[in-house]
Amino acid sequence: MSDQTTTSRRPVGRPRTKAAAGGTSELGARAEIVAVASRLFAAKGVSETTMAEIADGAGLQQSSLYYYFRSRDAILEEILGTVNRVPLEFVERLKLDGGPAAVRLHRLIRFDVAALSEFPFDINEVHRLASRQPEGFDLYWEERQRLNDEIEALVAEGVEGGEFLSVDSRLTAMTLLANDEAVQHWNRGRRRLANRAGPDAGDYTSAEIGLFLADLALRGLLARPARLDAVRRASLAREAGEAPESDI
Repeated sequence: MSDQTTTSRRPVGRPRTKAAAGGTSELGARAEIVAVASRLFAAKGVSETTMAEIADGAGLQQSSLYYYFRSRDAILEEILGTVNRVPLEFVERLKLDGGPAAVRLHRLIRFDVAALSEFPFDINEVHRLASRQPEGFDLYWEERQRLNDEIEALVAEGVEGGEFLSVDSRLTAMTLLANDEAVQHWNRGRRRLANRAGPDAGDYTSAEIGLFLADLALRGLLARPARLDAVRRASLAREAGEAPESDI
């Protein structure tokens, strides 16, 4: 990518003079721009997408768009800089918190589903973009591999410690990440299929879906599936900042 100093100083232009319908904040406006750009990039490619198109899609004057992002590459950097680093930061937190591998993995799955679902863009759009325009994605794939390696190591630790069944830890890590990405694909916007039974029951929350997926994964991995309830309790307690009774 050509612009290597995109976040060093505030660019020219002005923000919206007033909030959009619904009271969009500056942070919300940036997220909206990123969401619009990610869709355009995936559909057309970065080089074929203009700042004017992004501004139009986000409901901004082009001069206002430059207030938030100096260039198209700056928007792309924001997209790529979020996807893997958020879960990687959480992995480091898990290492500091400690606890059994099963509890840490349960927490990580819950976190990843919720985080991906809340991103303003579909991670699968990033993957399509990477396949269409591979230049500039080296760091993204390095961080993606690091995330896979971290989960692989966590699964291997659980296998070695007797918490998990004997499984291929690398394939397990890839599958867990793929599950999270598939869930966030339909758990967003108009694609939401997570409706409860009944017309007035509402939708499942991302937290509920993450908990379900974590339970499902750990039930299949645990050497003693009966321990799932204890793993879940410890996972929820640690995330709430409470000291678990004994983890599991």
